[in-house]
Amino acid sequence: MKRYVLLFLTAITFFVSCKSPKQKISNGLPSSSGKTLEMIIVTPDSLYKGELLDSIHQIFEKSCSGLPQAEPWFDVVHLTPSSFINSEMFTKHKNILIIDKNAGNPNTIKQAIDYKAYPQTIYEIKTDDMDSIYSILSRYAKTIRHQFRNNEHRRMGNAYKRDENLKLSEKIQKTFNLKLTFSADFYLAKETKNFFWIRKETKKESFNVMIYKKPYTSDDLLLEKKIIELRDSLGKAFIPASMPNSYMGTELRENVAELHRDTIKAGDFAMIETRGIWRSFGDFMGGPFVNYVFKNPETKELVMIDCFLYNPNQPKRDLLMQLESIVHNIEQLNKTNKK
Repeated sequence: MKRYVLLFLTAITFFVSCKSPKQKISNGLPSSSGKTLEMIIVTPDSLYKGELLDSIHQIFEKSCSGLPQAEPWFDVVHLTPSSFINSEMFTKHKNILIIDKNAGNPNTIKQAIDYKAYPQTIYEIKTDDMDSIYSILSRYAKTIRHQFRNNEHRRMGNAYKRDENLKLSEKIQKTFNLKLTFSADFYLAKETKNFFWIRKETKKESFNVMIYKKPYTSDDLLLEKKIIELRDSLGKAFIPASMPNSYMGTELRENVAELHRDTIKAGDFAMIETRGIWRSFGDFMGGPFVNYVFKNPETKELVMIDCFLYNPNQPKRDLLMQLESIVHNIEQLNKTNKK
């Protein structure tokens, strides 16, 4: 029987090559390389073709859910082992998948976190036959995708902390008893005692985050229908579009868009994540959104954080990731930090 072993986090030591010394994970690591949502596949040219190439495409390059135009989950870059090992830049890339097929190999998958750079994840699959490669990739595809995306969240979260809007952070802590970090170019556009609309505007793009809280009265609040109803009520009440009497809401026409729902772990919380397309009613604006809903156990409140982007006729995946990263680095304040 073939055995597939996943070695996690602190349980492993991973060697990129025999030339690479053992390195202790520390905060002193250099910054990892790579563009947003880029990953490296390291395997020989003779292997990277046919069914394996198709499998990589299906797992990592299929279209992201919740975007108005087709954009892949990841931009995949293929390297041969020699090209990878001989490049310091590539060995410090943030997302690396190594596939090694040789006679006598055990059937294993190993993981290393922050080995040569920060943030960084390296997966190495070792097998002696192609069927095992496909089986391991299929079994751990979701885990690999999640960890690679988590690197993006960690990297962007650190960037926000270096340029944090401290005044905004303090207001969020006081109102919502949560730690959310926005960079200095975000500003508070609208607020009530239980609602914030936070924005960043450039010449081409509009980044938006709604934060809302209400008493957690029933688990029914986490139903998809209830989440969309709440989202739309907030959009109608607080988020105008460019035309008079227009407002932001959810695109629910079946021939235009569909919702994608998942349960995730983001920061200190388990959340319901809903992805889809927003539209302006009474106007012609629209774009992607990702909505997060969870119960704050400290305050016994339902919290909704809704991130939506306006960037017409341009790619949106990487920009939406910037907003997602704010939520994925959320922290629960201790009771002693309550104001």
